[in-house]
Amino acid sequence: MEKRKISLGKIVVFGSIILFLIVILFPFYWMIISSMKGFSELFAYPPRFLPDSFNLRAYWRVLFEEGFTLYLKNSFYVASFTAVLNLILACLGAYAIARLRFKGKALMMRSILLVYMFPGILLIIPLFAMLAKVGFIDNLNGLILTYLAQTLPVSLYMLAAYFRTVPEEIEEAGLVDGCNRLEVITKITLPLSVPAIASVGIYTFMIAWNEFLYALVFLYDSDKFTMPLGLVRLYSSYHTSWDLVMAASVIITVPIIVLFLAFEKYLEQGLVAGGVKG
Repeated sequence: MEKRKISLGKIVVFGSIILFLIVILFPFYWMIISSMKGFSELFAYPPRFLPDSFNLRAYWRVLFEEGFTLYLKNSFYVASFTAVLNLILACLGAYAIARLRFKGKALMMRSILLVYMFPGILLIIPLFAMLAKVGFIDNLNGLILTYLAQTLPVSLYMLAAYFRTVPEEIEEAGLVDGCNRLEVITKITLPLSVPAIASVGIYTFMIAWNEFLYALVFLYDSDKFTMPLGLVRLYSSYHTSWDLVMAASVIITVPIIVLFLAFEKYLEQGLVAGGVKG
């Protein structure tokens, strides 16, 4: 009787996992096969779950005829620089919050979280006014600054919380051995914080890669559009070609998946565990 209960429990668990995977993966599967279908197959009834032939023409048209190669380049530029600058500023700021003692530190942390609680749409007008004064409207570098304002508060909070888990004894040993504070950060604290740094970097890259609202408001020239704006432009054309829309959606999604898989091991590791022996 007990074995039957265990078997039934396993069946329920595995069945739930399979159902969950189907719900999560099916939209992505449908997006991929729709990008390879012809016009008649896209609107066929009943729906066809496999195309008659796997045609990659839509990808060629999206990349080389619809300008998505340029949009892809712009998105990589904005997302990469946003992630790098965010990590540099967040690591230094979070270390100061986690380790250094100064007046107003608690108030500073609360202020950081308070800023993050404001909806992004409320920051559009003040950010637009500030960027307009320095000539950064319709500029990819101005877009990077807006994404930093959006992602830096939560990055500071996440990294500061992680840096507090790094044993202070390790850093003190480095100071005793002759390292200065900057060397302690770069040679000890940051290597032990790779999982948190990877998480923050992926988070920042994803925000900058997928963000649409700020890009829509701050960019006018189509040559400076990022991938989300390019996708909307493609979707809003007079005759919407759904195979092109689906192909563009796949192109937008794949880099994020590759990035996540590349850094997955860092997200799961606890490199600090066992750093100091009791």
